[in-house]
Amino acid sequence: MANEIALDFGTLDLDSTNNITINSISTTENKTTKESQIPKMDGSVAEEGKRGSLIITIAGDIAGSNYDDLRTNIDTLRAGLHNGIQSLTIDDDRYIKAQLQNFKFQVESMRVLAKWTAKFIAHYPFWLAASATTDTRTPTTGVGYVINNSGNAIARVKITFTGPGSDRANDLQIENTTKGQLCKFRGTIAATKILEIDNRYDTDDFEVLNDGVDAHSSFEGDFITLDPGDNTIEITSATMPEVTITFRATYY
Repeated sequence: MANEIALDFGTLDLDSTNNITINSISTTENKTTKESQIPKMDGSVAEEGKRGSLIITIAGDIAGSNYDDLRTNIDTLRAGLHNGIQSLTIDDDRYIKAQLQNFKFQVESMRVLAKWTAKFIAHYPFWLAASATTDTRTPTTGVGYVINNSGNAIARVKITFTGPGSDRANDLQIENTTKGQLCKFRGTIAATKILEIDNRYDTDDFEVLNDGVDAHSSFEGDFITLDPGDNTIEITSATMPEVTITFRATYY
């Protein structure tokens, strides 16, 4: 439930351990806009802005029973923050991938109390549902079915195809008719093997894996995404595989 506070950065608990008290959380959103000036005229031509990285700043106090205890708590906090890209949560049902950009602290009450501020940068600036949504079925070729993204932003998708009991070549088309996105796999999928088309669901990279082997050369078209709300997915294949669509509801 969203009313449950769960302020964590990876395995570092920021709201209930090491004598930490959170005082404030702020978020800065940026949009990148390329602007071209018009010679000898007022005004400019500007592209529609895209969302840039998200900056999240968390500030609080940290205490110790004595100076050694305070230093130990600060060391634990600092080590946890300097742990690379981690899942940052503010409540218990959404997270964002972020890393530390800046950390500072100052001693307020000598030996037992310090104030600290940690600034995080999220290069993919969207919050993701903690629980993934998975739809597995063997659809009817050329017949659309609905997948719902309950978030309010476009969701990245991983699509997995488990082949039937025979090889098939150049026989798979995937379309999100709601968005007008379409892709095809032109390669051969061996009997019972798995094809995975991953639009950065698992990593920051686009992946096309045929039985675990890179197969970008056999892929053409769009990497499928889901708009907020209902999306109609249509799979076309003479021998229909089992299809699993995995995504996380995505939020601004």
